[in-house]
This record gives sequence, C-alpha cells and structure tokens, in this order.
Amino acid sequence: MKRNKWVIVMTWISVLALLLCVAGLIAVAQGHTKSGSSTTEKTETKTETKKSDRFQVTGLGDSLTAGVGDTDGKGYVRRVVENLEKDGTSVTLSNLAISGARSNQLLSQLAQKEIAQQVTNADVIFMTIGGNDLFRGGAALEDLNAVEIQKNETAYLKNLEQTYKRIRALNKDAAIYHLGLYNPFVDVKNRAELASIAAKWNMDTQNLASQFSRVVYVPTYDYFILNGKNYLSSDHFHPNGAGYQLFADRISSVMTTDGESDAK
Repeated sequence: MKRNKWVIVMTWISVLALLLCVAGLIAVAQGHTKSGSSTTEKTETKTETKKSDRFQVTGLGDSLTAGVGDTDGKGYVRRVVENLEKDGTSVTLSNLAISGARSNQLLSQLAQKEIAQQVTNADVIFMTIGGNDLFRGGAALEDLNAVEIQKNETAYLKNLEQTYKRIRALNKDAAIYHLGLYNPFVDVKNRAELASIAAKWNMDTQNLASQFSRVVYVPTYDYFILNGKNYLSSDHFHPNGAGYQLFADRISSVMTTDGESDAK
C-alpha cells in the first residue's frame, strides 16, 4: 500500500515536472518571438530614418536661380538636381529665389525666420545676385555713369559680404555655389563697355567669395562672349534652356570635383 502511494506521488511529481518543462519551452519560444519582433521593428525604424535622410538643396537670389526664361521651367537649379538624382542622391529642393531681387533684398530675405530655417537645413546652396544691381532692369544701357556704377558696386559688395556672413552664421558647413554675371546685351552699341563693367564686378565678387570658407565662385561670363544669342531666351536677357543647361553642367562638374555630389 505504501509502495502504491509512493508510485502515485512520483507519478504526480513527474507530471508536474513535465508541465513545468513544457511551460518553460513555451516561454522561451515566446521570448524569441518577441525578440525577433523587436529586431524587425528596429530594422524598419532604421530603414525609415535612412529614407528620410535626404540631400537638401536651397536656391537663393534673383531670376536666374528662379529659372526665368527657360520654357521647360527647370532653370539651372532643377537641372543640377536631376543630375544628382541620376547619381542616386535623394534630393529635397527649396528654391527661394525671387525674380528682380537685388543684393539688399536678398540680405533682407535672409532675416525672415522661414528662409533662415531653409538655409540652416541646406547641404548645398546655389545663388545668383548682382545682375539687377548692375543692369537695373536695362537702365544701365542708357546711363553708364562711372561714378554711379561704382557707387552701385560698392553697395552690392557690402550687401554680398553681409549675405555670406549671414549664411555662414546660419550654416557653417553648406557649400555655396555663387554663379557670376554675364553680359546679355550682345547687340547694343556700348556692349564693350558693359562687358568690361560686368567683368570687373565678377572679378570683385570672386575675390570676396575667396575670403569665405566653402564659397565657390562659378563663372558664366565666357558662355556669352561668342554666340551669346544662342543661349538667350526671347526676352534677350535671361538664358534659354540651352543656356541654363550650360550653367547646370558647369556646376555639376565643379560639385563632382569638390566632392559635394557624393553625398547621398
């Protein structure tokens, strides 16, 4: 009788041990499942973060950066962005350029909170400015007063210096590609004088740009010395699609050399 009781007790102990073992296996299995789910979630989160890590391009300045004159509506900025995207770079573009803007207006624009934020977030900044300061909507064709032109250039360079400083205060790392001036007035009688003035402004702009880190002056003047008409739009002032393509190709070439297009 005692023997039977002992057998019964041992049987129950064995069953209990078996149940505990099974429960332990289930718990381990559930633990692996949760761990696997957690790993998957973390991986997905990392993937989403990587997808949102985009190359920020910001455009500043006047009608040239806005792309006026291009019937395709791309201008040089969108064309450069397309080149970057062909290389596999995910790009976010914020083109803040305003047609007709002068250097003092660009400087004032940078004081706006929303504009400042876009500049702060930028990886690369494209800008054109100075053409409206110099040509004054075509008024320079009628008045080439040397004193007035020098006065305008002095003001322009002062504004430009403050613009560079302001951008650098907002963003110390972004490369700034500043496209120089060209002379669109290829058929006027005083074209030689205008060309000389534009060349001087370009030289002074380049000298100023060289004083700031990661500011790259990109010349455009040479494109319009010969066959300039081929690159002008119907308004005879802004580039056409072919002209903007030349700008885009040069910037893309400079960016590749500078290493900026490697950012992805």
